Amino acid sequence: MAVPKRKTTPSKRNMRRSHHSAGTQSFAEDKKSGELRRPHHLDLSTGMYRGKQIIVKKVKKESSENDAPVASNDDLNKTIEAPASK
Repeated sequence: MAVPKRKTTPSKRNMRRSHHSAGTQSFAEDKKSGELRRPHHLDLSTGMYRGKQIIVKKVKKESSENDAPVASNDDLNKTIEAPASK
């Protein structure tokens, strides 16, 4: 079995790892919306990829104050007890 004769110095170790750093990410401007997106990736704002609709965004239901359920006094006064320990 091969065993190194000397300990690798931090300088040699770091020189070997010099190519391990992450590169910069490139971005392309979307033709329709003008937002930046990664090339060859789905546009998350519109759900489009290569001119086709891939993801259909759900429309959020706007809730008003009248739609909220009203809690009764009995619900507010209930206490939850912890289970008994062994």
